[in-house]
Amino acid sequence: MIGFGMLTRVFFKRRCLLALVFLLLTGLASWLNWHLVSNPFPIEQLESLHSSPVLFDARGHALSRSLTEKEQWRLPVSLEDMSPWLRKATIAVEDERFAGHPGVDFVSIGRASLQNLCAGRVVSGASTLDMQLCRMLDPRPRTLGAKLSEAARAWQADTWLSKEEILEAYLNLAPYGGNLQGAEAASLRYFGKSAEELSLPEAALLAGIPQSPARLRPDRYPEAAKKRRNKVLSRMQAEGMISREDALDAMSQPVGLEPRNLTASFARHFVHDALIKRPDGGRSFLDAQLQSEIGRLAKERAVSLPVGTDLAVAVIEIETGGLVAMLGGLDFNDPLGGQVNAAKAWRSPGSALKPFVYATAATERRLDENTVLSDAPAAFAGWNPENFDRTFSGEVTAGEALRTSLNLPALQVSREVGAAKSAGIAEACGVRFRGDPVGQGGLAFVLGAVETNLLDLTNAYATLGRNGVRRNLRYFPDEPVVEVPILDPQVCAWLGRELSSWVLSSSVFENLSIDSTPWFMRKTGTSSGRRDAWTVGHNGKYAVGVWVGRLSGMGDQAYVGSRAAEPLLARIFDLPRIRRADAPNDPIAWVVETPIPITQTDLFSIERPESGAVYRRVNEGFVIRPKANRSGELQWFLNGRPLDSGQARRMMVGSGRHELLCLTENGEYALSRFQVY
Repeated sequence: MIGFGMLTRVFFKRRCLLALVFLLLTGLASWLNWHLVSNPFPIEQLESLHSSPVLFDARGHALSRSLTEKEQWRLPVSLEDMSPWLRKATIAVEDERFAGHPGVDFVSIGRASLQNLCAGRVVSGASTLDMQLCRMLDPRPRTLGAKLSEAARAWQADTWLSKEEILEAYLNLAPYGGNLQGAEAASLRYFGKSAEELSLPEAALLAGIPQSPARLRPDRYPEAAKKRRNKVLSRMQAEGMISREDALDAMSQPVGLEPRNLTASFARHFVHDALIKRPDGGRSFLDAQLQSEIGRLAKERAVSLPVGTDLAVAVIEIETGGLVAMLGGLDFNDPLGGQVNAAKAWRSPGSALKPFVYATAATERRLDENTVLSDAPAAFAGWNPENFDRTFSGEVTAGEALRTSLNLPALQVSREVGAAKSAGIAEACGVRFRGDPVGQGGLAFVLGAVETNLLDLTNAYATLGRNGVRRNLRYFPDEPVVEVPILDPQVCAWLGRELSSWVLSSSVFENLSIDSTPWFMRKTGTSSGRRDAWTVGHNGKYAVGVWVGRLSGMGDQAYVGSRAAEPLLARIFDLPRIRRADAPNDPIAWVVETPIPITQTDLFSIERPESGAVYRRVNEGFVIRPKANRSGELQWFLNGRPLDSGQARRMMVGSGRHELLCLTENGEYALSRFQVY
């Protein structure tokens, strides 16, 4: 018989034991709750991860990829855009119970603890994909405390993410060797294909790398990578993901790599400029196929040009203002200036500016196609310009003068409407000049004695093709559009007709009928010393500009716009995407209200010393005897200082550059700039 006292003692002990268990469980629960609260799932880190900036072409194909701020290659894609084999292989080798556990796999923990205890060392781990994701989001030293933190965070992962989202995040963050982060970057780097295209052996190879990225890189340690791949395939077979035959077939295949560079290797000048404008990349206007076709045509054209010739092309879609192709040179990797973007280099455009001079006068109703101009020798403040062929045609119509690019009529027009106004119209249309075009070149601005660049000049011709509306040049479709009406649409239509390939035939299509010739307008230009050859034009759909020369500035007899640049431009306008088979509507005639008068040939000028002359000093200086082509009361100024009557007949000047000015009674003036050394 058990006494009452003994029963009391037994019940007391049981109550104490239950209380102790309760306290332990309560403490454990409190400790676990504290651990969960103090280690929330790092959703902020996941949402703020940086990706490698990617620049795409108009069709969504990658043109360029750049490193993240942490110098990593990371190109996240959705789980649907990854090979199913990669998903299965990763789960099989890293976390076979991934779909069933709540972030922490207690079965694996128990098994790993027993194995490690029996072995007396760590031989097995129990990290789930959820825990590994937490470790990648917030790396810490591999301690027990860090493990507990990862477990607490992984337990909460399901609160924020689905299992598919956890797997997607893991595959986009896992290390795959070197600075490759994520399966997409690794797949592109090792196999030259996206993660979506991975085969079973390739997917198994990638899935095995994160265990030890430095030791299992297939490009450095192919044998170790292959051994790990085969283990992954064995795990997939054991999990019933693949058959034994599939596993053996995949194991028999070699580690076939096709390494690719993740940086830009195409349209390098465009990529460089686009990423300066938008470092985060995005979808651009560039048409990669068109860019390739233009590159091919440019190389074919370069074969017939002098050795060392540089070449640039710009193509702008008129409707959008988008830069759809830009060739800044023939070879970006050329150590002798290959990285210089010739499409943006400051060069002299020659006669390619003349359409804007005629547009200025036509807009003011000072001329039309039938207005008679004079192509006769004339002096402009001591400057005696000539035509390209050193001949003169006498009286010509404005249309003929524009088509044949005569210099004297263009100078006459610019002087009548004002060179500054003509330059202003060109700038308003989109031309940027290096410095003050008129202040530096005076009327010589008309003949291209200024500097601009191909990209801006082509955009100005896009304004002509847009019926006089200037639009900002754009690299990206989501850039804001800024447009301003500049010219009369009828004036633009007139320029297009006068300079069209159906009126002024191209040498490329000279043996074809009009029906077989693409329609486009263009103007050629040749700079002084034949340093630059240009042809720029549009067909109403696209504006195209071509520059040929040497970036060094060395001239060549071959660098004539109509012969060096125009053939390439014509072939570009004949490309299927660019080609236009019909002509726009003819312009509506306008009334010329104040016609430009026929130029008189006896313009006031200084005959001696001749402008541009260079003289050698004799003893202290050089003696000049000023003379003008007019008589009467004349006032002379040397370097801004008035000359008395004796000095106006004869005076000594020292070394240096000098400017001699002569004024008539009625305000006419002439200038002579000369040098003494």
